[in-house]
Amino acid sequence: MKNKKEKKENNNSLLNYLLITFIIICTIFRYKNIYIDPNNVLEVSISNLLYPFTYLIIMFICNKSNFRNAHKTVIKTSIIFIIFMIVVSILNSIPANYYTSDIDTSLKEILTPDYFLINNHPIYYPNIINTLSFILLYYFSHTLILILYEAMIPYTKTFVAFSLSMFIPYALDTLCFTTLSSIHKEVELHKLITNLTSNFVLVIIFTIIITIIYTIKSKIKEEQTS
Repeated sequence: MKNKKEKKENNNSLLNYLLITFIIICTIFRYKNIYIDPNNVLEVSISNLLYPFTYLIIMFICNKSNFRNAHKTVIKTSIIFIIFMIVVSILNSIPANYYTSDIDTSLKEILTPDYFLINNHPIYYPNIINTLSFILLYYFSHTLILILYEAMIPYTKTFVAFSLSMFIPYALDTLCFTTLSSIHKEVELHKLITNLTSNFVLVIIFTIIITIIYTIKSKIKEEQTS
């Protein structure tokens, strides 16, 4: 009994580490864009290929433990992300030597593009709008998927409950973040519509893929416990 409990805790810890790793990777690569159509029209951030799996991970945690522990994980990872950005801001504000100046410039452009001066010394910090919108949308969307799934699973099949639970918060998260990012960058309306279309295509594709993965995993768990 003790071994099973320890194994369960280890699995949850691994999922927690994986979740925060995915979030940090998404932050680092969010400005790298790719095309997802043959005509090179629909453009998305490469981070959007990884971000949907954070919903899968949080649902695996919920499935292995319960709603309360999964929600605690959402809170913890949100706090860890904030701490990560604060530490990055401090480190990027320390001047680099001549030989690593190119690396220093790249890190500042990716993670802390904004700055203010104190005694003519720049203090770098992340884009406030993008960072706040990312962390708030992450928290609310990953909390919402847990709430919706818990509400629907007693009344419908796993595939339906999970697909709806994921699609709604994932679509809202994508819609809001894409719009806020585009407004901050002063993107033209036609470009904003193209960006929204591109990301909505990904929402549909990844909702289907991740729902299939979760459903298969749930079926395997049911067979093992029966």
